[in-house]
Amino acid sequence: MSGAGAARGPTLRRQLLWALIPPMLLVVAAAGALSYTVAWRSATEAYDSALFDSARSLAQQIHLSAAAPSLDLPKAARDILLADPYDRVFFTVLDGNDAAIAGNAAVPAPPAAPSKDAPVQFYDAQIARDHVRVATYAIFTGAGRPAATVRYAETLIKRRRLSERLIWTVVLPLVFAVVIVTSIVGYGVRKGLAPLGDLALALGRRGWGDLRPVTQARTPDEVKPLVDALNDLIERLSASQEAQQRFIAEAAHQLRTPLAALAAQTERALLAADVESITPALTQLQSSARRVIRLVNQLLTLARAEPGNDPRHVIAPLDLSQLVQNVCREWVPEALQRSVDLGFVGEAGRCEVVGHEALLTEMLNNLIDNALRYGARAGGAITVRLHCGDATEISVEDDGPGIAPAERADIFERFHRLPGSPPGGSGLGLAIVREIARLHHGNVSVEERLGGGAVFRVRLSRSPLDVGQGRAPAAGHSLGNGAA
Repeated sequence: MSGAGAARGPTLRRQLLWALIPPMLLVVAAAGALSYTVAWRSATEAYDSALFDSARSLAQQIHLSAAAPSLDLPKAARDILLADPYDRVFFTVLDGNDAAIAGNAAVPAPPAAPSKDAPVQFYDAQIARDHVRVATYAIFTGAGRPAATVRYAETLIKRRRLSERLIWTVVLPLVFAVVIVTSIVGYGVRKGLAPLGDLALALGRRGWGDLRPVTQARTPDEVKPLVDALNDLIERLSASQEAQQRFIAEAAHQLRTPLAALAAQTERALLAADVESITPALTQLQSSARRVIRLVNQLLTLARAEPGNDPRHVIAPLDLSQLVQNVCREWVPEALQRSVDLGFVGEAGRCEVVGHEALLTEMLNNLIDNALRYGARAGGAITVRLHCGDATEISVEDDGPGIAPAERADIFERFHRLPGSPPGGSGLGLAIVREIARLHHGNVSVEERLGGGAVFRVRLSRSPLDVGQGRAPAAGHSLGNGAA
């Protein structure tokens, strides 16, 4: 399904933004937490100093006497001491026995008792439901316990407000900077990915037959490998399309002649008045039908030989020596009928390769058929050789007229036939041989035979299964009328 209902995959732009924005947000969060800690500490230090001043001022109002300490604090001074527009203030004045002599609330004791060396202490506590900050000021007149102690506390409202102001002072510019940076990053990502959008737009506007290379005039270096790979694919598609169109045109041309002959012979047979008159037409009709069948079969084989076109390809280990001998035996009757000696020369042991058995059989059939049709002469010989050395090689030799050097490069092209060739061929046999050899990562070549004639050599890639396979020394034996 396509269109609006199709599921959309992750875009490169979204992936880049997700890779950049979350780390920035984490940085902001970490900076906010650090700022809060620093702000709270700064507010605590600032207000602890004021808290100490209030506790010391209260301690200065204590009168120490031999009987007991007392606090001489006028009401006006008390009101001033407790007046605070934000926080609630609590204090307690204790004598040397920790008995309260003045105050408006019971302020909790410090975690550790004050000493002469550390008479002032700051700590957090709780009075009823209020969380407070406490300053303890102890008055010592000698060694031992303090003569009097002042515990002065206030709630934390001012501290929190100061911390919040400090946090917002730091975080707000940071958040603003993140918004700006995110916008810049988004714009940069969009700008950086614009060449990909332009490439997609340019390709989308092309027609189905437009296989021109993609221009790289304004392509960034990071996108050039993609464009190079795309141009390489376009080049291969263009070559494949041209070959396909040429093949279809040539196949149609080759099929037209036998089909026209079929039509003519059919009309001739329909016009015949008796059986004797119809027999020659039927003979020609049978010959033309066989030619069409052979041509179609060759076209199908050629299509199967192209890599990736046939899902039934079965590549498996096989004994090439046995395969070649079996094919040669099948051609012996045809060779004897033409008075040609067909022989096989090869190694007695296994010659194991990895390949497609049916296609390799077809390849050898075409080589032998080509030699019988165009290279053999009555009383002559065709020799099929198999060599399993460092490279597996099949050769088919004949003692015919040979092939001119100028024609050797063209005879493997589809539908190419040598001038003066006898009728009946389609020009596909050697093209099929070349495609099957390529499918097996090999190649085929032709050269002049010593003494006259032609030698077709097919070299196939060696399989690791060949290693360690014992083979006897080469020995030749005839499959025909006695000549090796």
